[in-house]
Amino acid sequence: MEPQRRKVAGPVAPSSMKAARKSFMVTNTYVKNLTPDKEIVAVHTSAPSIEHRSHHSAQNQIYQGEVNVLSIIDTNKDIMCCKYTEDTREIAAGFTDGSIRLFDCMNGNCTHTLMDDECRSYPGPVTAIKHRPVSKAHPISNTILSSYVNGCIKCWTYKYNQCIYTIREKRQTLGLCYHPRFTKFVTYGDDAKLNIQRKGIIDGHTSRIFACVFNPKSHHELISGGWDDVVVCWDDRQPFATKYFTGVHMCGEGLDFDKPGKQILTCSWQDKDSIQIWDYGSCKLIETIVPDNHNCKLYCGKLVPQTNLAICGDRMFNTE
Repeated sequence: MEPQRRKVAGPVAPSSMKAARKSFMVTNTYVKNLTPDKEIVAVHTSAPSIEHRSHHSAQNQIYQGEVNVLSIIDTNKDIMCCKYTEDTREIAAGFTDGSIRLFDCMNGNCTHTLMDDECRSYPGPVTAIKHRPVSKAHPISNTILSSYVNGCIKCWTYKYNQCIYTIREKRQTLGLCYHPRFTKFVTYGDDAKLNIQRKGIIDGHTSRIFACVFNPKSHHELISGGWDDVVVCWDDRQPFATKYFTGVHMCGEGLDFDKPGKQILTCSWQDKDSIQIWDYGSCKLIETIVPDNHNCKLYCGKLVPQTNLAICGDRMFNTE
């Protein structure tokens, strides 16, 4: 197969580019039916000049419905990614200078800073933070795995601010993904290749890969997507891609499986058809979702477990 890119590639986030808001918030949310006249509340505050400050008012945020904001943490550096720890007591944020900071979800205080000599000498933005699946077979290990634009993949034990091991790839590593039930993971980057635990023949993508997710009902199957407008299906027992579908332009983690592993959610960086549901077996489109009257180019999206809901996100642009 020779998939061809049909659209201009989406934006990249080099270390010199402001790629994210310098704040994030920790929330408890649930969904309820909203009345048509539900008030939309906007709160504006000034940005503090110091890091690790937590407060309970939102900065330039508009929220609607039953959202309980626990804390908002302002930082003096751009945030590229974040992830809850295994016990959900802390949230780890990756920054453009190559550092990772962990914040207490209850009070917003910074509890740990993860940065070794290599990160200081050869800084590169953190592109992803993940932890291995938690189960009876794989109990909480107090570790996280992180990837960097400079090609490093590091495993940290954050309780001791220590790097356990480092994998160095000769490329820009743009992300990684764990299997939901096993300890194996896959990395992806700007060379259009997927690197799994064992080396094999790579086939499928012709440009940068920005999303990858394992099928939760399979030991071996996974899917990936990126700039070439193709979602590719893989089986790590096979030397080549097994199937694919086209028309999905991805610039972030906009792929997800439903729990049975039979349907795929895609959230794409394109003006039309940005949220779609696909049949995994046939790779045929099931439904295109129109969330509102405004077209949005999306970076990321996930299905909410045990519901029929999906959550997605785009980038906010200031036109002033």
